[in-house]
Amino acid sequence: MSKDQFNECDVVQDLLPLYYDNACSPASKKMVEQHLMTCEKCKKTYEALKNTTIDTVMKNESEGILERHAKKERNMAYKAGIVIALLLMVPVVITFIVSMSSGGGLGVFAVLTASMLLVASLSVVPLLSTQRRITKSILASVTALLLIFFFVDRMNGGGEFILWTIPTIFGLSVVFFPLVIRNITLPPILSDKKALITLAWDTLWLFLTIFEVCNHSGDREGMRAGYIAAFILMAGVWLVFWVARYLPVNGWIKAGTILIISCIWMAFTNDVYVYFAEHKKQLTILSTNFSDWTNHICVNANVCTLILIFGGIAGGGLLVYGKINRKRKCLK
Repeated sequence: MSKDQFNECDVVQDLLPLYYDNACSPASKKMVEQHLMTCEKCKKTYEALKNTTIDTVMKNESEGILERHAKKERNMAYKAGIVIALLLMVPVVITFIVSMSSGGGLGVFAVLTASMLLVASLSVVPLLSTQRRITKSILASVTALLLIFFFVDRMNGGGEFILWTIPTIFGLSVVFFPLVIRNITLPPILSDKKALITLAWDTLWLFLTIFEVCNHSGDREGMRAGYIAAFILMAGVWLVFWVARYLPVNGWIKAGTILIISCIWMAFTNDVYVYFAEHKKQLTILSTNFSDWTNHICVNANVCTLILIFGGIAGGGLLVYGKINRKRKCLK
């Protein structure tokens, strides 16, 4: 490219805004048009100018301002996290010095350290993390809590750590495990099965909790009864989950099916439990007597019967509507 052409490019690029606004002279306009036909660089500049609007400029500027503000906030959060972490170290160091100087051992120091870690997991971790803050905070908090259990158990002679840990993990899992697994990247084969994994995880820890609590107290009969109750409970939950997640029908049919299953489960759960736990055959609804609401047996039977009647009507209505809706869609 010659020096004259470079100079012409400079002139044309100076004229491009006027040319775009149709504010240049006819001679300048003709020169620009002829130049754009032969110069790819200036043509790209003109195309970029055409695609640049006030809205685009304002958007880019606002995004830049927001990014700078976010960066500033991250820096401030990071500094605050460091300061809080240093402050949390103060009682830990003091406790360590006192424990060592008094010869009292490191039991209290260990418990206090774990407690400060728990506080840090709820305050420092979110400030220092840039991604998956909730997941990291939950995992750090659970770890710190288990450390507290461990050190307190050691201070009291041991033997209780597992008893405290398993029920605690089960209770926390019911609330927090869905939040954790939601932010975890799983292999492709498992990426669409997070709900299934969550339910399987909760089921596992439920049975582990029953085992540990009853085994610790030596209550074998209680363990058997607990397993039966848990199995009946989770059978209903798994059945509803399967219908909601995997049954290949529309939402109305799913809702009707789930409602009917839930009503049947509520009406006959106690009968099933009594059969397996006490080896007795009974059918609560046989004691139905709507004229008697004073006897607790009749009350239970009346309630179960009403659940079956109204639940069956509502569920059946949803099933019918779902089938009609499906036929309408098939006809379209």
